[in-house]
Amino acid sequence: MPQQLLSPERIEILLRSWNVSEGAISLLVNEPEIVAHLEQVRSHPPFPPGYIPAVIEELFDDLPYRRWQLGQSMPTYERQCSSEYEPPFVEYSFDDETALFHVRGEIIVNRITAISDYANRLEWRMPQEV
Repeated sequence: MPQQLLSPERIEILLRSWNVSEGAISLLVNEPEIVAHLEQVRSHPPFPPGYIPAVIEELFDDLPYRRWQLGQSMPTYERQCSSEYEPPFVEYSFDDETALFHVRGEIIVNRITAISDYANRLEWRMPQEV
């Protein structure tokens, strides 16, 4: 059964409950599919500490822009895009799951906090090169 899309009024109420800025609300209020997806993703737990994704994708405006696969130093896919283009919506997915989503730099979904905290602790413990 298809998910019923939210009305602009319901979207605005939902986004305000997430403490989203007016600028982000004005961009997302007309994107019911994206907001429905974000609502679902926000209910998922963070990725666990030490999680290493096999595939990382970067999406601009819900379209794939770059894709990296574990063990590859260069992207395995890259869409041509003007260097001046600043997408309003950027999403990073790990193994086909939304990991991070932001609207013009404002983070709306962040499921990578445990990974970054873990990486910071590892870096702190690593001996420094002299």
